[in-house]
Amino acid sequence: MPILAAILLGLAVLSAGWSAGFFWSWSFTVMPGLSAAAPLTAVEAMRAANAGIRTAFFAFVFFGPLPLALAAGAAQVALGARQRAGAAGAAAVVYGLGVILVTVLFNLPLNDSLAQAQVTATNAAETWAGYAGPWTAWNHLRVAASTATMLLLVLAVALGRGGRPGAG
Repeated sequence: MPILAAILLGLAVLSAGWSAGFFWSWSFTVMPGLSAAAPLTAVEAMRAANAGIRTAFFAFVFFGPLPLALAAGAAQVALGARQRAGAAGAAAVVYGLGVILVTVLFNLPLNDSLAQAQVTATNAAETWAGYAGPWTAWNHLRVAASTATMLLLVLAVALGRGGRPGAG
């Protein structure tokens, strides 16, 4: 596999792996940890996390898998590696629908709602419960989609030009 195609595929795997780990961490460590804290503290911490997350590193982790999988797939098409291209293309579709679309339709509106909510000590528990449950459920879907994306990209690496693992 020529070097540019290999680099694109490697970067796609890396960004998808980091994305899967990022979402996994939120579902299985951060959100349970916040839910164990006082509700007002959980709301304030989540608001702070949401306000500070938009960085260049986060952009690579969140947005990277989609264009990198597409670019890797296009490079594989140019090389005539149809199976690799198909796996990379499938990874892009899974990520686009299961992470980007879910984020835009569900997680971001929940974040916006939490940011705008008038939260007090008396309504913090209800506010947090109304946010954390649905947000985490949608995040579990992002965990599954980003993990599937990574696995499809690993499959693309493993497939040979003829569609057999290790065949080229």
